[in-house]
Parts: sequence; C-alpha cells; structure tokens
Amino acid sequence: MTEHWDEFFLKLHHQQILKEQLSTAENDESWMMVTIEEAMEGISKGSLTLSDQQEIRFQTLPVFENQLTISLPDSLIPEVRAGQTVDPSKSFVAQDKLGGILFGLHQSRQELDPTQIEIYQQQMIEQTSRAQPSMKLVDKKALSIQDTIIGCYEAIFLVSPSPYYQIVFVRSWHGKAVIGSCQFKLEDAPLWVPLTYSMLHTATWPELS
Repeated sequence: MTEHWDEFFLKLHHQQILKEQLSTAENDESWMMVTIEEAMEGISKGSLTLSDQQEIRFQTLPVFENQLTISLPDSLIPEVRAGQTVDPSKSFVAQDKLGGILFGLHQSRQELDPTQIEIYQQQMIEQTSRAQPSMKLVDKKALSIQDTIIGCYEAIFLVSPSPYYQIVFVRSWHGKAVIGSCQFKLEDAPLWVPLTYSMLHTATWPELS
C-alpha cells in the first residue's frame, strides 16, 4: 500500500522534528547529535562520548587487502564470506545486525576520472530511482576530501517496518570507481549521518596513480 510521505512521517518516533531537520540548510549541523568535526576528533582519539554519555569506540581496519585503512565504530563487524564468492581485494562489508546498520565499499571495474564524479553520481541516482521507486532523494553534494572529489547523495527508502536512510558515495581511485554506502534506520540519522561523513574524511588512501 502506497502512503503519502506526510502520513508516513507522522508514524515515526520524533517524526516532525526529524522531518524539519532533513529540510534544513545543507550546511546546518544543528540537528545532528554530534558535528562531523567532533566525530572526526573522536576517531583520532579512538572513542567519542555523546551527550547522553553513550560511548562509541572506533576501530581502524585495513581494507582491500591492506590497500587502505578506514576507522569504523566497533559496533560494525566486518563480514567474512565463506567460499570466497566475493573478492576481498574488491569488496568490503561491515554491519551491526542488531542496530540494522550496514557499511560497504566496492571497487568497480568501471573507469572513472575525478572530473567525471558528478556525472557518475547522477547516473547512480537515476539507476537507483528506477530500481527502487520508493526512494526519496534528500541531498546530493560533491565533497573535496584529501585533495580529491567524493560525490555523495543521501536518500530515504520505504522499508517495512522501519524506513532506512542511506548515504552513497563514489570516488576515483587508480582510475577506477570506488563506490561505498552506509545505511541505517531513519530514526538513527542524527547520529549516523555525521559518523558516516567522519569516516569518509579520515579514511587513508594510498597515492593515486
């Protein structure tokens, strides 16, 4: 059954506050539980204490067979897939099954120059919109991080029983596209939006060719 978005949001815990938060200016971080900068500082220290005294610990993991490192909250457990059906040098997945949080990175064979990021990003949005008609695009942006451009978009998906928020990002690495995403329950967006961007800002990539 298709529901109007306004009716749908009315059913969410703190829905009106969150809806207003998602409609705020792109650079307004006041709706977040922490700022991106505070989350980055937490990563550098290894832990982050929230205003409710909840502590988030971070672990720094080697990814793509030690080709890069990324710091994730330790609630995200890397998946070990049996049978090697997925090449570990090309894909990485970590998840918090209890919290319903999934983070993934994938090295594509698709050639991608840094100057083509925004075009590639738009193609991804259009393809996902066709495949997932329930997707509602919230924001899209091109971030300059560590002297390279990372294209990001944020979207909400109608998933029963809880709607999900997803941040998708793409960058060029060694001339190929690397695509990543973090998805979580919509109600957790005030925490996981800044955490996701802090993870992007602090990941270390080797010299690009």
